[in-house]
Amino acid sequence: MIGKVETPTLSAILCADWGKESRKRSVYVAEIAARTVRRLAASEWSVTTVLAEAEKWTTAGSVLVTFDAPLGVPESYLAAAARVQSWRSPETFLELLSCACSTPDFFDATFIADDWKIERPFFSVPGGAGGLTSYRVAADRMGVDLYRTIDRLTKAKTLFVKSGIPGSVGSAACALWRDLGPRLAQSRNFRVWPFEGDLEVLLRSTPVVVGEIYPRAAYATALLDVPAAVRPPLAVAKTDTDVRRSAIRVLRRAEWIRALRVSIEDVEAAEANEDDFDACITAAALLRCALEDIRLCPARLKAAQAEGGMLGTAAINLGLPERAFRAEHQGEHRSAGNAPRVKAKRIEVGAGRSFRCPIEGCEKIYEGTRGGWDGHVGSARIHPHWHPELSSAKARKKQFETEFPDFFG
Repeated sequence: MIGKVETPTLSAILCADWGKESRKRSVYVAEIAARTVRRLAASEWSVTTVLAEAEKWTTAGSVLVTFDAPLGVPESYLAAAARVQSWRSPETFLELLSCACSTPDFFDATFIADDWKIERPFFSVPGGAGGLTSYRVAADRMGVDLYRTIDRLTKAKTLFVKSGIPGSVGSAACALWRDLGPRLAQSRNFRVWPFEGDLEVLLRSTPVVVGEIYPRAAYATALLDVPAAVRPPLAVAKTDTDVRRSAIRVLRRAEWIRALRVSIEDVEAAEANEDDFDACITAAALLRCALEDIRLCPARLKAAQAEGGMLGTAAINLGLPERAFRAEHQGEHRSAGNAPRVKAKRIEVGAGRSFRCPIEGCEKIYEGTRGGWDGHVGSARIHPHWHPELSSAKARKKQFETEFPDFFG
């Protein structure tokens, strides 16, 4: 039975960076009243342990529990799933999740596009040119678009890819869904946004609300001091240790941090690895939204019962060109026991069009024109981890055109 809380006050926001392996998961909490972001320690994180941690914070108000993994499916996929006879026409993502958890092989990846089907939607992108396209074509034959609207707006990967391309999120989605699904049929003290109601209503009526986050949509809110209306999406090359250190330094010195008297703790962990970095930055971004009274989600969501939404996306302007956060190394001298000094370049929010290379981890930005893209993406030296099996420039350019068609739109 869903319990009631005495007050609509938001007590805390838990941000969980999620992955297939529990050891790769990290959780930070944003304490609203204390205005503090800090790391939570646990021997192992699961949906059960995260929700148990959230329960500790409910005495002071409602708690928002967020996971960096998709909660929702493309609207066209849910429509196709409703036609699967044994699934009894699911009308929401949560109903679909119940079907998925009782379907053998649902979470097992296919490796050949011809094997793709509604009852087994996850896949590994095969090597060679056109691997992802082959799955797009296979899904299209069944009337399914592999991307949610919010995925396209935030340049996220399709949630159905488990491996084969950088930045795939399918394994994290499977891990979360497998853990969350069975709990939905049990007595519980949480609701899942937006499938079970409006966020504000849920925060007033239930102790714990679960939702989706995407760190890439939170970087700008944490690191840029410009107003939300003109705050562009921000790309951060988080795989680079020096970039993480620089970003954490910018965060701690941000004007909004000073003005709101916010404290960021456990920064060493955030600097040390990508998982803690994403959880820390996202917790800071959502805390800023709460303290500045900025909506945590857009007022309207497309196909909310199927596709869900990403918390924090109302705090940035997704219509603006994405900018890149860059770290500039200044005289990397060390004193005894000190790390290199890193200075962040000024992040400009300009009015001119810019085009960022969409390959994961690349900071290349084309200002005003895409000229030179072919030589850039055709070089295996520039992107050694992107399709290393493709050695010729021609094959790499063709793969780029296939994988990132929006770059040319």
